[in-house]
This record gives sequence, structure tokens and C-alpha cells, in this order.
Amino acid sequence: MLIFEIGNLYTKVSGPDHEIHLLRNILSCYVPGYQHTRAYKQGRWNGKAYFVTKTGTLPTGLLPYAIKKLPLLIEYRTVDKRKVPPLKVLPPFLHGITLRPYQQRAISIACSKKRGVIQAPAGSGKTEVAIGIISSLSYPKTLYLVHQRGLMHQTAERIERRLRCEPGIIGDGIYRQRRITVATIQALWHRMKDPRTALLLRDTQLLIIDECHHASATTWYRIAMKTHAAFRFGLSATPMVANSLRNMKLAAATGPIIVRISEEKLAEHGYLCLPTVRIITVSSPLLPPHISYPVAYERGILKNPVRNVMIEDIARKLASEQRTVLILVEMIDHGKKLAESLNAPFLTGKEPQSVRKKTIESLSKRETSMVIATKIFDEGIDVPIIDAVILAGGGKSYVKCVQRIGRTMRTGKDKKNPVVIDFLDKCHPYLKRHSLERINLYKNKNYPIFFVNDTT
Repeated sequence: MLIFEIGNLYTKVSGPDHEIHLLRNILSCYVPGYQHTRAYKQGRWNGKAYFVTKTGTLPTGLLPYAIKKLPLLIEYRTVDKRKVPPLKVLPPFLHGITLRPYQQRAISIACSKKRGVIQAPAGSGKTEVAIGIISSLSYPKTLYLVHQRGLMHQTAERIERRLRCEPGIIGDGIYRQRRITVATIQALWHRMKDPRTALLLRDTQLLIIDECHHASATTWYRIAMKTHAAFRFGLSATPMVANSLRNMKLAAATGPIIVRISEEKLAEHGYLCLPTVRIITVSSPLLPPHISYPVAYERGILKNPVRNVMIEDIARKLASEQRTVLILVEMIDHGKKLAESLNAPFLTGKEPQSVRKKTIESLSKRETSMVIATKIFDEGIDVPIIDAVILAGGGKSYVKCVQRIGRTMRTGKDKKNPVVIDFLDKCHPYLKRHSLERINLYKNKNYPIFFVNDTT
């Protein structure tokens, strides 16, 4: 029999050696790219990461998965030794809004389960759900982790507005702890040796990880696994992907998915606007198939005059239709060129917070009809008025693609039906393959797709 002694962060397992060995194999996965490592080629490593140590310790977040995968013949029992603060669970109350039914349900499930991932699409109000959890748990000592300073300020402002209390901030040159503290992961990581940070992680009762698909990254994971909170939740539209190691680290840090909110259901009830996708075919210049991907990307996307003129013409046309246009790029040089041609503001994430805030306010008030941005707009930036997104940067990332489409899906007053502009890049096999992967994503999500100048 296996005996699991459950702690807030880790669980100690004891039992027969062969059963623990089986458990180690259950909680293991291959590391992406292991075949190319010297250790694997020399036979010194089997390519796997193990989440059960040789002394029988595993992350508590993986316990539900481990128990689910245990063979039926193996008996087990659990001993719960978690230190759960005596928090009074109350109906959530947020100033200025009435929580939607699905948000109330998510908050209720979270408070009951104590840990796990809330999967919800962009525009569904994940931040309100997180703040609702804080309210429902009677304002516990909370650490709210984000990955951008702009998102940190935005989240802190939202908490102050909804809960009427000033949160602490760690990031953007500020170190101010409060009962509820919002921190960028980078700022916290750089202050890990600060005794104040050690106390913060030790005393935190509620951990919230925004855009928790980042939690598999080394810094995120280490901070999460040093935070002693009994209540711990991740928020993301795309928590699980085709990467077993990433998924297991996310579950280890938070727990399994406990709430799933679908785009289709929200659209049915008028909470989201699903977009129409227009695919523009780009066939020129035809590049030699033998060139590398970086060269193909530079010639076929970044410095492709035909494609860039298409982007500029489409942006002007959308703006003339009284739409609010967001053009997303991967590279700063690409954004600079488009911004210069369109005489539009360009946000890179490196500009002062005041400049970024002013640009977003101008966009929200329709004083500016378009903005060009890098990945700063991939996550968390809340501008419901955006109803047209041009995906100028190509690429194949599922997570990025979902997030970028989500920029259009928020409902807003006088907002037009959202449209996403993407490209079928036929200039090179790499670019075409990436385009087709994005198109398959749109098909899988049942978005209406229209091909323009399609010669396939």
C-alpha cells in the first residue's frame, strides 16, 4: 500500500519500493529535444524528467493525476497534513460590477477545490474571477503573479477599483507589500535573496498565477514551488498544450484544470463576439526552398514589400470603416516600418508605462484608429473596443495565436463584428506550413473563414 502524506507544496509517499518505482514512472515524461543532448547520445540519461524524487517526494499538485493513473491493484491512502488557513468563505462582492453566472460558478468551485487551473478564453473576465476568489476567501494574504509590468499596474488598478483596497506592487522599480500584492515574476525573481521576499512566500495564503501557461518556465516554477499557499490557482486561455513536461510542471505548481469555460457558450449568451477570419494569400516573392527559416522569414515576411503594402492597405481600409485596428508583429524593426508608413503609434513594451497608458486610452476613446504592437498585446491588455486584428508577424505558436485572436472578442458599446486578418504565405515551404497550422486552428474553433486572392 502507498501512503501519501499531503503538504501544501509537496507530498511524501511511502510504501513498497516497486510501487514507488511505478509511481516514479507514472510521474515522468520525456524532455523536449532530449534526443539531441550529449548525455542521451552517450547513454548517461534516458531523456526523462521525474517528478517523484528517489526519497519519495512529489509536488502536491500532481497527486490527483498520480492517483488517477495508479493501477487498480495498488491500494493507497492519503493523510492530509496541509496547513489550510481558517478562512471564512463568503459570497463574493466586487464594487462596480455584477459577476456573471459562469464567473460565480468558477469562484465557488475554486474555493471548494482549493487549487487548480481555471481555463477561460480572453474576454471572459478572468481577472474578475481572481478578484472574486480573493473576496470570497475574506481577503487572505494574496500573491498575484503576472509577467509584464503593464499588466501588473492594470491588475493592481482593477483590484483597487473592485475591492476598494490598495494592493502592494513588486515591479517597475517598486517594492511595496500589502495584504494583497501584485508582482511581476521578473522583479520577484531578482529579489529572491531579500528576506522580505522569503517572508512573503512563506506567509502567502492565496497564490494566483495569471497566464499560468508560463508557469512551466524555470523562474515561474521555482517561485510557485517556494510559495506556501494552500489556496493556489492558475488562470489561462491555453493552459495545456502538446508538451508533456510543460503540462506536468503547470499541474505541479497549481493543480489540474478545475474549471473550463468555452468560447462557444460565452458567445451563445452574448458575453463574447466570435471573429470572422480573412486569409490573404501572399505568393511573391517565390523564395528558394533550400534557404533556412530565419532567411525565409526575413525575406518573406519582415522585408517583403508586397506583403507589407498589403498590410498597410488593409489597415487603412479597416480604419476607414470606423474600425479600431490592432496590428501585431513579432519583430521591432517590422513594427517600426509599418508604424512609419501608417503614421500610427507603436508599442514595444520598452516604452514608459505613461506612454503606453496614454496610447491605450487614446485607442479606447477612438482618438486613434490603429496601433501597432509586439507581444505586449498578446496577454492581459484590456481594450474591448478593438474589432480588427491584423496578424502581421506569421509564426505557428498555438498559444500566441489564440491570445491574439482574443484581442477582438471582448464585447463593447458600438463595436462592429470582429475580424481577424491573417496571411497564407506561399513564398516558402516553412512559411506556408506555419500559415496552414494557424488556418487549422481557426477551422478547429469553427470560426468563419474567407480566403482572399486564393489561388490554391
